[in-house]
Amino acid sequence: MMNFLVSSVANLIIILISFFIFKVIISGPTRHRLYEKFMSSFAKFIVYIFLASTIITSLTALVLYKTRYIAYINVVAPALVSPIIGFVASTVPTRGAGDEKQV
Repeated sequence: MMNFLVSSVANLIIILISFFIFKVIISGPTRHRLYEKFMSSFAKFIVYIFLASTIITSLTALVLYKTRYIAYINVVAPALVSPIIGFVASTVPTRGAGDEKQV
């Protein structure tokens, strides 16, 4: 149970760090265009996250299996998926369409 908690906290930290890094690096209008182009609905958001995490987990399992480190799959795979979740979360618009730009 302790390993699960440590892994969960580490993944949360990775997600938050990648969220803020992408939020700082990519400008607001660019993030909004990315969101509009790729993830304009919640359904697309869920499907893209599912596909990305499935592909990354599968490739990670293959590599770990070949190197005989398969026991670490539950730690390594979520850690590799976390930056993608942070990126996708950073592209979600924070203002509505009718909100005025605040000074």
